[in-house]
Amino acid sequence: MKRFLIICMVVMSFGLMGMVIQDDVPGDDPIVFLYVDAAPNITLSPDYSDWESGAFFAAAAGSFRNMINSSDPSNIDTTHFEIEDEVVYSFEDFGRRLTFIYWIPGHTVESLEGNFKVALFNTWDCDVLDFYDYYYGETWLEPTEWKNYDQDGDGSFDGVIGTVGMAWWGAYGVDNQDALDNDLAEWGPISERWEFKVDFAGDIYSITANRLPSCITELFHGQSNVVGYFHDCAENAKNHGQFVKCIVKKANELKKAGVISGKEKGFIANCASKSCRPGSPRMRPYTEVE
Repeated sequence: MKRFLIICMVVMSFGLMGMVIQDDVPGDDPIVFLYVDAAPNITLSPDYSDWESGAFFAAAAGSFRNMINSSDPSNIDTTHFEIEDEVVYSFEDFGRRLTFIYWIPGHTVESLEGNFKVALFNTWDCDVLDFYDYYYGETWLEPTEWKNYDQDGDGSFDGVIGTVGMAWWGAYGVDNQDALDNDLAEWGPISERWEFKVDFAGDIYSITANRLPSCITELFHGQSNVVGYFHDCAENAKNHGQFVKCIVKKANELKKAGVISGKEKGFIANCASKSCRPGSPRMRPYTEVE
């Protein structure tokens, strides 16, 4: 089934992942803090409000744990996610959306206006897409629903906080479990990356979330030490060829160490090679702006 994308912007409000990378930012401490989690469906789930309140408090307090609500507990405290963490639908628990949180202490929305913008990029099926440019005509956008946040409840603002969340719409127009299962089965084998970037007065901060093909994660379900061994391939590869080469190299290392069998090594290599289908068309998504 076609992939329909939900874009909730705290620019328009989306969600990201959990590690801050500073590119050429002076000083030792980051000025912008970035995190990521699998949040409830913002549109339909009654659980979203409680999630947002808890997430904002933890982000401002410095106690946020990335991907704590992932469908796979082994992703907690990482920026790794599963296909189930970024698919929403209109029945049962309404699904999850991958949500990025940004926290800028010591500032107000008024002080950031004109000096703070965000950008979002997705790599799916060998296809890299600048989402904001494609859907809104600009790579960098200023948030529209960020807010001044009183962290300690003393009546004074302690910083600015907001979210950016992304989700694919599963079982679109069908709304039943069989259709959802079919969509997850179709999308799961793809390797995927989300990169969220912030431009604060010319300094760039970024966070990247990665999803390994489900054929690898399901093979070693519950064995986070094995699955985690492959994740830097998704994080560091600049193209599909590098990704496959890295996966094969690590599979060979695990086979040599006696961690996996020769059959498993072959399965992993085949899985990685099929995780990209060049030329596969990207369907125009269903888009929602907060």
